[in-house]
Amino acid sequence: MRFSGFMNVYLLDDMSWEYQFADKSLKANTLDELEILVSLYGLKWNILDENLAQRSLEIDKNNKTGFLNVYRKGDEWYYRGSDLKSRSLKTLKKRVLEKGLVWKETDKVLAEKNWKLDLRRFK
Repeated sequence: MRFSGFMNVYLLDDMSWEYQFADKSLKANTLDELEILVSLYGLKWNILDENLAQRSLEIDKNNKTGFLNVYRKGDEWYYRGSDLKSRSLKTLKKRVLEKGLVWKETDKVLAEKNWKLDLRRFK
C-alpha cells in the first residue's frame, strides 16, 4: 500500500485505490471513480502533496487498459481480484475465461491499442 498524495487515499498492490476513514474504507479501480464514491458519502477529497498526487494521477492514467479488471504492472498483465497474471494479454484472456470470470472491453480504442502493443511484443 502506497500513499497517493490525496488525503486518506492509498494505492493498493492490485493497482486499485482505497480511501480509508475511521474503521471503514471505499475501494475503486480508478481515482475518478473513487472521488465520486467519496463525494457520495459526503467525505472530503483533498490533496495533501501536489507532486505525489500528480504522480498518482499519472499512474492511474497509464494503468487503464480498456478491459474490465485488467491492469498492467511491470511486464505483466493482471486480472484484479484473482491470482491470474500473464506476460501476454491473449494468455490472460484465455485464463480468465477458463476460470469463468468476466472478460469485457470497457474502452474500444484503448483495448485495441493494448492488443496491438501486446502482439508486437511477441512477434
